[in-house]
Amino acid sequence: MSATVGDERLFVELWISFVSLVRSYVAAHDLGRIEGRAFVDDGEDGRLTVREEKNILVVEFDARSGTGQWALYDDEPGPERRLSGGEFRIGTDSLVTFSDRRGSVEMEIAAEAFTAKIFDQD
Repeated sequence: MSATVGDERLFVELWISFVSLVRSYVAAHDLGRIEGRAFVDDGEDGRLTVREEKNILVVEFDARSGTGQWALYDDEPGPERRLSGGEFRIGTDSLVTFSDRRGSVEMEIAAEAFTAKIFDQD
């Protein structure tokens, strides 16, 4: 299924908003930590990486289709270190559907869910 040009632009904007939400939730989590810090990149080119002391979360998004995938790794990315993963879709209504859950959630809830994954708080 391919998106129209208008949908692709919308998906790019939704991705930017989503990345901003994840970055905000990670920063808020770090405020309450006594030591350690998580590092989040800018989510450019449809790829967001969050590094925490013992885990790395990689989220990839395709603005042409509004779909993405995520993987949580132990220490370094690689098939042998993959702890979990899945797929998701951001709809034009900004609702997010995960492959491992029923129904859709608001983008803010999805950002919290990804933040919980990196901090091992599923």
